[in-house]
Amino acid sequence: MFFTLSKILSFLFKPITWLILLMVSAILSKKKTKNIVTYTLILFTILSNEFIVDQVSGLWQMPAIKINQLKKKYDYGIILGGFSSYNPEEKMINFNEHGDRLISAIKLYNLGIIKKIIVSGGNGKLINNDLREAIWSYDFLINMKVNPKDILIESNSRNTIENAVYTKEIINPSSQSLLITSSLHMKRAIFCFEKNNFNFDYYATDIINFNRKKSISYILLPNIKSLEKWEDLIHEIIGYLVYQMKY
Repeated sequence: MFFTLSKILSFLFKPITWLILLMVSAILSKKKTKNIVTYTLILFTILSNEFIVDQVSGLWQMPAIKINQLKKKYDYGIILGGFSSYNPEEKMINFNEHGDRLISAIKLYNLGIIKKIIVSGGNGKLINNDLREAIWSYDFLINMKVNPKDILIESNSRNTIENAVYTKEIINPSSQSLLITSSLHMKRAIFCFEKNNFNFDYYATDIINFNRKKSISYILLPNIKSLEKWEDLIHEIIGYLVYQMKY
């Protein structure tokens, strides 16, 4: 039930959902059409501005830790899913904007900072199609020359709290672990793994770069990618608050 409700909330808080509801209200309303259209334009201006969403996201994301700041070795690097999809016909992994989670883990493994890699991720869709992210990631890691003996997979989890619960079933939580996930996702991930008494440090990936050149187009012009960024940010904030209330 909690998983289903979280998916419904995620849909309701999508920025595109708000815009559609406002436009529908403008069509159905006879007296307040002008006001609703004005609100829609204001909301669209904010939600489509990449500069604004990057600044707000920067307040939420966990700070970056450079590899040379990791001063110890870890028994496990725990990668949280949500970084890829799989095309069964082509037998090919399609990485999304969070693919740096897996790539960073491989780099940390090759440097000897983590001894073993755990991929925690099942199928987070409401309609389960039996494709599990941890399973197809295992094959990718093998192709990247990671020793099969150093790979553990947890393929039952559907969300972040289940990442922690099911990972706890396959390793001792008191082991030295390095939690690897995206900077926006890290705050929620830390909460879940602390609740399950893991002994861990964190390594945040796909950090939002604030040193990029701030061009006029970046600051002023709308960008459709901004809607996706707002969606990710709102999803993380709502998820964190819901977990705080439930756990």
